[in-house]
Amino acid sequence: MKKITLLFLGILAMSCTTKNYFQIYKTESSTVKNTSQNSIAFEDENCRIDYNLWENNGNAGFSFFNKTDQTIYLLLDESFYVINGSAYDYYQNRVFVNSSSSASQASSSVSYGKIGFLLSTATATKSTVNNFSNGVETIESKVVAVPSKASKTISEFKINETVFRDCDMLRFPSKRETSKKSFSETSSPLKFYNSISYKIGEKEAKFNVKNDFYVSEITNISQDKAMEVAKNEFCDQKGRTPVKVFKESSPKNFYIRYAKTQMDTWKY
Repeated sequence: MKKITLLFLGILAMSCTTKNYFQIYKTESSTVKNTSQNSIAFEDENCRIDYNLWENNGNAGFSFFNKTDQTIYLLLDESFYVINGSAYDYYQNRVFVNSSSSASQASSSVSYGKIGFLLSTATATKSTVNNFSNGVETIESKVVAVPSKASKTISEFKINETVFRDCDMLRFPSKRETSKKSFSETSSPLKFYNSISYKIGEKEAKFNVKNDFYVSEITNISQDKAMEVAKNEFCDQKGRTPVKVFKESSPKNFYIRYAKTQMDTWKY
């Protein structure tokens, strides 16, 4: 019995030993271009739409800046996020509740019962917890107004949450190597775009912008190779606590964090 227990504990310890990896996705776009180190954007005479995809699982959201002298109305019920041909509505007819609550606890000895309370003996101790909550319900808007020379951020969807696997890509490369595969727009396993509809002022005319992306390269890399230890810096002053940061990041790329345990024997 003791041997079986030790064997079980050994297997459990092995399974709990994990190594972290990242799958990094590089994207290309025919409509969204680099504007700075921290942003990529689409721009025309009416608006500028900024993106920063760099996030775990990717951020398909955007910031919409109104360049006109009138209010622009984003028509969320006519706007969609589309990935590999599947469309998802930006307007989902939801109700949001902002609530606050408080709790109080009391303890006392009781020798009788009342309606709504448990019957207790003379030596029993009764504890009660009362929770009070209140909130404000907000109905999701079909239309979002963006004032002149101002911006609003729309963030709703992740790009991809499933690790891509391929027989040409090592699933768990060593810290001395990386494993990557490149794609053309035709062969890309992941294509996505935002279809954004809006109107300017009280005019009936509607505009539509399609910001498209496709994955041009996928890289598997260990955390040890992908990240380095650095210190936060502000106005030439460095913080005392070191943190792990990516050696390379880009607003046009995103990543998926995944892990390997000693029980995982997959090569690809």
